Amino acid sequence: MPKYIQQANDLVGNLPPYAILGVLAILLLLIIGLRSILKSPPSRLIAFSSTTGSVLVSRKALQDLIRQTCLKDDWVEAARPIVKIASKKINTTVTLRISSPENLKETTERLQTRISELLQKSLSFDQIGPIEIMVTSFGKQDVDEPLVLYPEPDTSSDLTTTLSPKKPEPEDSDEMRETERETKA
Repeated sequence: MPKYIQQANDLVGNLPPYAILGVLAILLLLIIGLRSILKSPPSRLIAFSSTTGSVLVSRKALQDLIRQTCLKDDWVEAARPIVKIASKKINTTVTLRISSPENLKETTERLQTRISELLQKSLSFDQIGPIEIMVTSFGKQDVDEPLVLYPEPDTSSDLTTTLSPKKPEPEDSDEMRETERETKA
C-alpha cells in the first residue's frame, strides 16, 4: 500500500502548479454543483403537528388550492400560482388573467387577503412570505379596438379608378404582339 502512496506523491510532485490548481478548481465546482442538486426545495410542507403525528401538504396541493381560491373571484379568468419555500417562509407568486382592468387594485388586494387567510387560518401556516400577483392579460371583452370605417365608393363621379391586385392578362398574346408591331411601323 505505501507503494501506491509513493507513486501518487511522485505524480503530484511532477505536475506543474497550474495543473494542480486546475484539478482543485474542478473538484470544488463538482462539490458545489452536487450540493446544489442535492439541496432541492422540499416538495411537502408541515401544516401542523400533533401528538399522533404531523400533517404534510404538498406544494402542488397548495398551488391547486390557491388556483381554486383565485378562480372563485368574478374578475379572474385564469390563475397560475407558484409556491416556493425560502428561509422557512412560503413565498407565493400568482399569475392572473383578469376580465377587466377597471377593478385591478381592488381585485388584487382581495386575492392577496384571501390567499393569506387560506394559508394562515385554514392550513395553519405561520411563516407566510410575500404574496405577489402578476397580471399578464386582460379579458378580450374590454379591449378597445379602433373602429375601422371603410369609405363607400363615390358613384356620383364620372372618373372612378378601380384597383385590381392582378395585372389583366390578354386573351391572346400573339395577337397583341402583332398589333404592337403594326402600331410601331
